[in-house]
Amino acid sequence: MQHILILQTQSPFNQARAREALDLTLALAAVDYQLSVIFMADAVFQLVSPAELKAPPIKPVYKSFGLFGLYDIEQCFVCQQALTQRGLTALPLPPGFQTITPTAITALMCAAEQVIRC
Repeated sequence: MQHILILQTQSPFNQARAREALDLTLALAAVDYQLSVIFMADAVFQLVSPAELKAPPIKPVYKSFGLFGLYDIEQCFVCQQALTQRGLTALPLPPGFQTITPTAITALMCAAEQVIRC
């Protein structure tokens, strides 16, 4: 089984790009790839509940994270540095998500057979 690392970088406010990246993730998981997903840069705003946002995203993706377990996407990470830079260190992460350091992100990128940035 091929290991693919998906780097989510899109803000939920950036038209439909965040939703398209999520759709890509679920489609790859449905075809039996081993996936790891990292939310970094402005993608960390996808993890904020829509009720907590001042301006709701165009296409909310927050509830879709519950599908990750159904698709056996077990390696879900959030860049600690991106959370800190955006003042979201106290953000409760969705179940199964964990923070990751930039050094660990580099190690995952080296271990993956393919890296997709979206």
